[in-house]
Amino acid sequence: TNVTGIHVNVRPMDYDSFIERTSIDFISQTSRYELIYVDPYQTLNRFYNALEDLNRFINDPTLPQIDGWPHDFYQDQVDVISHFLDRDTVYAIPFDTPTMILFYRKDIFDKYRAAFQAEHGYDWTPGTRDFTWERYIEVAKWIDANVPDEEVKYGSGFMAQNHNALYCGFSNVMAAYGADYFYDADVSSLGLEKAVEVGVTSPEFIKSLEIYKRVIQASAPDSLEWDWVDLAEAFKRGEIAMMPNWDENWAAIENGELSKVAGKVGYSILPYGDVRSANIYGGAGIGISKFATEEQKKAAWLFIVWMASRDIQLVILNAPEGGNIPPRKSVCEDEEIRKATNALQMEVVLSAWEEDKVYFRPKTANFVHVERIIKDTLYDMLRNDLTPEATAYALAGQIDTLE
Repeated sequence: TNVTGIHVNVRPMDYDSFIERTSIDFISQTSRYELIYVDPYQTLNRFYNALEDLNRFINDPTLPQIDGWPHDFYQDQVDVISHFLDRDTVYAIPFDTPTMILFYRKDIFDKYRAAFQAEHGYDWTPGTRDFTWERYIEVAKWIDANVPDEEVKYGSGFMAQNHNALYCGFSNVMAAYGADYFYDADVSSLGLEKAVEVGVTSPEFIKSLEIYKRVIQASAPDSLEWDWVDLAEAFKRGEIAMMPNWDENWAAIENGELSKVAGKVGYSILPYGDVRSANIYGGAGIGISKFATEEQKKAAWLFIVWMASRDIQLVILNAPEGGNIPPRKSVCEDEEIRKATNALQMEVVLSAWEEDKVYFRPKTANFVHVERIIKDTLYDMLRNDLTPEATAYALAGQIDTLE
């Protein structure tokens, strides 16, 4: 403000309202928002033609440039966030990197480890290859039966509301068992207008539905109405021993003024399935509306350059309120930075980004409709106790009818 005279007002907004307002702005072409938070699965895939090609700024020698672009950014994240259909056009610069990991009550696990091991014959500490989704269920049930409610009420909590949260939560289980929604090449990287190789009736997918249903049955009853915010709040209240959630929740969880469990929490990658641990990536980028004025576009570009700089990424990482893990390799792979940061989940997130652990969801132009079918059908399975087989074929039938 001192330098430019520009005052920036920051207002919290729930995710669904944000997506709705962004969509309306693009459809109406009014450009109320010249600088856009570009979700690759809700915005880039649907409105890429309404986003400015950032190459015109990247290739302009009269404008400031992003230091280290693109080689200092993770290539797989750039493919998901910056491009759609091909690498010729740059629609957004990577901004944030939320990734789903497992939060667990380390104090509870430490206190009852010997008792559980005596009964079941294995160490229940999350994060190892032996900690599977089947064992997650077993551990959750044991905590329910053996740990007093005044210490923790439920062994597991999940986000199974009929919402994007349900889709994300299930995807972790699904991918861990070697399944996926589609098998088309590039569907989970550069993306496609429409995927055609539907995978939801595979044996692996049906097994993942069966395991997912059991996970929800072993979780807090309110899980059916919780999204990621509700789940994090219950964990902060000390009601839950384990929850898969976005890593960015760590800061509030470790804040003693906001959380009853600060200092008592452990972090790990998500449980394994038959194939791997799968940790869904939820990063997004910042782009520029094609309908903004030329002056607004250049101002927006200056903001992107500032925001994406290594120095500002470090400021964000080390923000006292809790920062985002940067999308820049030179920050994440610097040993001194990793030792100095207060981001307790950083090592776990970097492990979750490894090729055999990260899960990138499908990115298609019609995916908003595909996701609606998935979450509606899975919620119906949970609510009405439908079989995994019936659910899988119901999914396939509805996806096949999409244009």
